Amino acid sequence: MESVFNLYSAIKEQNDYKTDDLPGFNEIEIRDLIVCDINLDDLISVNSMYSRIEFNKISFYSTYFVQTSFHECTFKNVDFTKSNLNSTSFTLCSFIACSFAGAEIMDAEIRTCNFKKCNFTNIIFSDNIINDTQFEITEKSFSVISDNIEKNVIWSFG
Repeated sequence: MESVFNLYSAIKEQNDYKTDDLPGFNEIEIRDLIVCDINLDDLISVNSMYSRIEFNKISFYSTYFVQTSFHECTFKNVDFTKSNLNSTSFTLCSFIACSFAGAEIMDAEIRTCNFKKCNFTNIIFSDNIINDTQFEITEKSFSVISDNIEKNVIWSFG
């Protein structure tokens, strides 16, 4: 990844925002970024595409990523607590030590991904299409994980 940007600054510059308010990231395409140590709580991103992005130590608390696509993204120590990830697509993504506590992931497509040391406490994770994916879940108390269509999926709980 040649470009190392703060996501907010890159979007603000690209769209010439005049205020300090975090904009909605709707119907945009972002690629080739490293995003570290930032709070993006309550972010709304609908019908967008994120490609080759590394998210490290990011708070996406209560974000709304609906009908959004992530391709070849890496998520390290990312907090998706209480986020809505319905109808989202993840392809060739890695999730390392991420929290999805209280999140909702329904009608998503998850292809060739790896979830390692992730927290699925109180998650609603159903009606998804999942292929060639491995899950290493550290906590899943009070979760609803059901009615997914799975092919070549490995689940590990511990």
